[in-house]
Amino acid sequence: MSGVGASPPVGLGWLSPTLSSILTETVGVALDTAFLSRLLFGVTAVLAVGVLVVLSRPTETWYGAARERLLFGVPWGTLAVIAGLLGVYYGIQGGFDDPANPVVLPFRAWSYFDPIGILSAGFTHSSFGHLTGNLLATLVFGSFAEFVWSHHVDRRTNDLPGRLWTHPVVRALVIFPAVVVAVGLIGTLVALGPIIGFSTVVFAFAGFTLVRYPLATVIASVASGGVSTVFTALRVPEQVAVAETTFSTPWFASIAVQGHAVGLFLGILLGLALLRHRDDPAPSAARIWLGVLLFALSRSLWAVYWFRGNNVYVLYRAGGVALVFVLVAIVTYAVVARDKPLVPRRAVANPETFRAAIASMTSREFGLLVLICGASIIVGPAIAVNFTTAGEEPLPGDPIEIRGYEVTYGEDVPDGQLSAIDIEVAGETTQLNTSGVIVRNTDRHIWTTPITRAELADSGEEQLHLGGLGWRETVTVSREGWAAVGGDTAYRVTLSHDDENRTAFQSPPAESESLLAGNRISIAPADAGFTVEADDGDRVVSEPVPAVNESVRLGEIEIVNDGSRLVATYDETAVRVATRE
Repeated sequence: MSGVGASPPVGLGWLSPTLSSILTETVGVALDTAFLSRLLFGVTAVLAVGVLVVLSRPTETWYGAARERLLFGVPWGTLAVIAGLLGVYYGIQGGFDDPANPVVLPFRAWSYFDPIGILSAGFTHSSFGHLTGNLLATLVFGSFAEFVWSHHVDRRTNDLPGRLWTHPVVRALVIFPAVVVAVGLIGTLVALGPIIGFSTVVFAFAGFTLVRYPLATVIASVASGGVSTVFTALRVPEQVAVAETTFSTPWFASIAVQGHAVGLFLGILLGLALLRHRDDPAPSAARIWLGVLLFALSRSLWAVYWFRGNNVYVLYRAGGVALVFVLVAIVTYAVVARDKPLVPRRAVANPETFRAAIASMTSREFGLLVLICGASIIVGPAIAVNFTTAGEEPLPGDPIEIRGYEVTYGEDVPDGQLSAIDIEVAGETTQLNTSGVIVRNTDRHIWTTPITRAELADSGEEQLHLGGLGWRETVTVSREGWAAVGGDTAYRVTLSHDDENRTAFQSPPAESESLLAGNRISIAPADAGFTVEADDGDRVVSEPVPAVNESVRLGEIEIVNDGSRLVATYDETAVRVATRE
C-alpha cells in the first residue's frame, strides 16, 4: 500500500495505458539514431543556407539571374521531364509493384527490329539507383541547359509560329521537353545497344552547356555529385556494412561510354547551333579546352572496354584517354574557329561547284565538318550492331516458355546476339561464349544472359523479371551444390515459375581428393537431389545423399551428412569429402 508522499513507480506504468504507450513511442522515435541523424542533417542544412542568405543575398543575385531567363525562375521543362521519367519507371516498368526490381529486359534497345525497345530504352532504367542517379543529374544539368536555352526572348513577333516560339510557357513545357525526347530517341538509335537509361540525354545537356559555359559545366558536374550525396544522406542516414566476399563486375562494365559520347556530341552540336544563331561570343579556347577535358575525364568518357565473354573484360585505359584528348582538340577548334576561309587565296565569294565550295570552306565550317565526322565514327559501329537479331539455334536444356520468352541455363554457349556479327579487330572478336541464365524472345529480338554463372554461384538464388507493356512475370533461378574437397563443385540449376520446378542444368560429377579404404568418393547432381558414390577401381557403389543428420553406407564406408559437410568414415578413420555450396 502506498501512503502520502510515496514516489511514483519506476517507468511509465503509473500513467494511463494509452498515454504511457504514446510517451514510450515518442521517446523511442526521439532516440532513434536515424531520426537524430536526419534532424542533425536538417538543422545544419538550414544553418548553412541561412549563412548564404545573410552574406550573399541570393534573391538579388542567383534568383534574379534565374528570373531573367526562366519563367518565375523555375526550370519547368526539366521538372516536366523528371515527372515523365518517374511516370515511365513506376507506370510502364512496374515500379509501383516493386520499386527495387522493375521490368527491364523488354525495354532495352535490342534491335532496330524491336520498336518498343528502341522507343523506350532512352527513358527507362534498370534499377531504383539507376533512376535516382539520372534524375539528380537531370535536375542539375537539365536546369543549367534550360537556363542557357531560356524561356524569355527579347524579340516578339506577331505571326502565330513566332508567338509560339517566343512564348515562355510554350518554350518551357512544349519545346524544351520535345527536344529532350527527340535527343533521347536519336541517342538510342545511334547508341551501341542494348542500352537503357536517360544518361545519353544527361550528357547531351552537359555538351549543350559546355559550348557556352565550359567551366561552369565542370562545376555543375561536381554539384551533381554533391546533390547525389545529400540525397543519399537524407534517404539513408546510416549504413551498416559488413566485410564479406561478394560478386561484382568491373565498375567500367556498367558504363555505356559510347552512348554517353553520343549524347555529348549531340549536345555540343545543339549548343553550337544556338551559339551561331544568337551570334553570341564563343568562350576562349583555353576555357573550352580545359572544360571539355575536365568534364570528359571526371565522367569516365575514357573508359573504353570490350567484353571477352564469361565475365572477362578488358579496359583500354591509355587508348581511352588518348581519345579524350582527340575529343578536346576537335571540340575546341569547332567552337572557337573563325568565320574566315581556310585558304583565302583560293576562296571565291559565291562558289558554284562542289570543288569551289571545298576550296572556299571557312575555318568554322571545317570545324563543324570535323566534329560531325568524329561523331560519325562513334555512331558507325552502332548501326551495324543494332541491325542484329536473336539467334534461332536450339537453346540448351528444356527452356521454360512464358508469353514469347524462353528461359533456360547453359554454359559455354555461343552468344546468340553478339555472335550474329563476325568481326575480329586487334585480337578481339564478336564470336564469344557465355554462361548463365539465357533469355530469348525471337519476336522481340532478345538474346541475353541477364544472370551469369558466377553471379548465380555467388548468390545461390536470383529473381528474373520478364514482362512487357502491362504484364510482369517472375522466374526464380536456384543453384545448389556440393564442393568436393580438393576437386570441383557438383551443382544443379533449377528454374521455378507458377509452382513448376524444372531442372535446367546439371554439372559433371565432382571427385574428392580424399582416399578412404582404397575408394575415391565423388558426388554428382541428379534430378531429385545429389548422389554420392565410392569407386575402389573394381566397382562403383552409389546412393542418394542422406538427409541432414542421417547417413548411408557405400559398402564398408559410411557417409554422414551433418548439414554443411559430407563426412566419410571407415573403421576409426573419418575424412571430409564435400562441403555444401
